[in-house]
Amino acid sequence: MDWLEEKAKQLRKYLQEESLVRTLVWYLSIGMAGVFTLYWITRNICLAWLDVLERRRDSLLPGSQQFQSMAEWGAAVMGGGVKFGSEELLLNLLRLFYNSCLYLYIIICFAIVGKIFLETKIKPAVSAVAQSLNYINMGDYSHEISWRSPDEMGLLCQEAEQIRRTLLKNRKDQWRQQEEQRKINAAFAHDIRTPLTVIRGYTEFLQKYVPQGKVTEEMLLEKLKTIHEQEERLFRFSATMTTIQNMEKWEISGNWYEVSALREAMEAVVEGIRPGTDRNISLHVDISHQQVFLDKNLLMEVFENLLNNGLRYARASIQVEMEMNGKELILFVKDDGPGFSEKALRSGMETYFSEEENSREHFGIGLSICRMLCENHGGSLSLQNSVTQGAIAAAALAVGVRAR
Repeated sequence: MDWLEEKAKQLRKYLQEESLVRTLVWYLSIGMAGVFTLYWITRNICLAWLDVLERRRDSLLPGSQQFQSMAEWGAAVMGGGVKFGSEELLLNLLRLFYNSCLYLYIIICFAIVGKIFLETKIKPAVSAVAQSLNYINMGDYSHEISWRSPDEMGLLCQEAEQIRRTLLKNRKDQWRQQEEQRKINAAFAHDIRTPLTVIRGYTEFLQKYVPQGKVTEEMLLEKLKTIHEQEERLFRFSATMTTIQNMEKWEISGNWYEVSALREAMEAVVEGIRPGTDRNISLHVDISHQQVFLDKNLLMEVFENLLNNGLRYARASIQVEMEMNGKELILFVKDDGPGFSEKALRSGMETYFSEEENSREHFGIGLSICRMLCENHGGSLSLQNSVTQGAIAAAALAVGVRAR
């Protein structure tokens, strides 16, 4: 019995993992084997009973040895001693069942196989997808489609699960964008308050005291210089807002590029920066694929932002490395500066984050722009500190790869 249970368990597992067509063929084969077995048993039983009933009927017919004359047989029938009608009816029913039982068993087999097939192969997957769709319809994207099977229904569940994850990612991105927009609006309201207050205060001061002749030329020029500085700050902030909006709306335009062409473009940027800095910049590209599919302009924008950010903190050198990890192109920019602070590691990629005193010049958007661009390209940006010294920014872009 244990051997049979083990074999039955293995068969159930095998049928669960097989394709729908093969599983249905197996079910029908097993069912038809049962049909013919049951038909053979039924046939033998019916033949035995038919033989018995026919013998009994023949023994009750006129002319048999039981009755000496037709009158005696008729008297027995009229007196109830012979139930010839019921015997004949039973014979007819047995003959009908004998002739039609095979078709009856086939119909029952199809009904049972269909129910088992639906219950084991179709219904669980459909129920899992339907339940997940109900949650999604209510706005809840957190319920995973848990049905796992290598057959077609399992693949359908995997596709539905991928759609659910995509919807969840899009919803999270939407929430994140809304949160970032809220922070940008808060930063905008906070940062323009000071220059507007200064401009308003100095304007009211000049309007009040210039007509009275109480403002000297030197004082007037000083106030106008301050007003001009605050105006320049507002213009820079406006340009920053425009830059952020443009990066958020960046439309990916991918193409196939030779890895050597990307390396030459990056080397050109490095050569253009070297004359204006005393830091040593090294570039190393470790990619075996001949061609990659990506947005070159986006890659260069990320590279330049990370490089400029590293130059602000590097003491003597910057190392730039580019490599492939599966279908992700990863760009590492490492400097030998003080590294990221704990606060920068947590919030360094947020819009307008900056720990510099002259943050009015940079507005803290370099890493934020890189993060936006990487996410638009299907990748991500991560910050970490080197185990030796300095900070490391790693930008990952989802790309296509092929050999030439």
